[in-house]
Amino acid sequence: MLEKKQPLSFSKAVFTVENAWYDNKLSQADFDQQIAQLASLCQQMVAKKQLQAYRTSRNWAIFMLLSQKVPENNSKPYTYDFDDFTGNGNYAHTFVTRLLKDHKGNCLSLPLLYKCIAQQLGAQALLTLGPSHAWIRHVDETGKWTNVELTSGQFPSDGLMMTELGVTNEAIRSGAYGKELTEQQAMAFLLTQLALGYQHKTGRWDAFTDKCADLSIRYFTPNVGAYMIKANRATVRAQKLAATNPAQQQQLKQLHQQFALYQTKLRTLGAGTLSSETYAQWVKSMKARPAK
Repeated sequence: MLEKKQPLSFSKAVFTVENAWYDNKLSQADFDQQIAQLASLCQQMVAKKQLQAYRTSRNWAIFMLLSQKVPENNSKPYTYDFDDFTGNGNYAHTFVTRLLKDHKGNCLSLPLLYKCIAQQLGAQALLTLGPSHAWIRHVDETGKWTNVELTSGQFPSDGLMMTELGVTNEAIRSGAYGKELTEQQAMAFLLTQLALGYQHKTGRWDAFTDKCADLSIRYFTPNVGAYMIKANRATVRAQKLAATNPAQQQQLKQLHQQFALYQTKLRTLGAGTLSSETYAQWVKSMKARPAK
């Protein structure tokens, strides 16, 4: 799709990434049908409220269907999995396919599902990244950008999002964080998710994760996750070489230079990372916030 050999389809790309984890045992038709059914429910909600004249009516319907108790979801919204939002217990808990099944997700699967439904409806929904986080942005009725934060079911201001996630001015200027991704960039971002799924499944940072990262960077240059993947690969190679053949000083030096190069690139992008403890505290604070 990135090489224009197939039409861009964000929903198909999401499915492909998750299907790889399941050794291609999932059904694309079943996944597509579930997305289509949710999109149909959103259309019914818009028609019921007679909101067709508003350009954000479909965004409203998606948000309500996912985050609120409404008849269309049988009063069972798609909620945040506060118990295993990192996927440490089960990496598949971070998937859209799991979210569709259990109505539980995290800060990535929720906006990914939102975007898949929006694609079906032809509504604007641009994926936006922050340190260890993702959300949706779209233009509101007044022509201003709106942040859709599905973790808390709110519409926080830009300032609040940037402050709470620790996004730097450098990261905003570079386009690494806080910037709406184009369709091509969003697809490229999913390549890093493919690499992470592979690493969780095999325990390896290797040529495949490098290939995913390289292709992702080609189409989404300020991709923080891709550079982190490259840095991890260099680190693992250096550790292995030092343990098995420490005499190879020249090769060790080259690997260290590669690692330093990726670290420099990340600093240039203004890419900070939240510690797992800090992120967990921020996520859990969402529980106490009243939905708006």
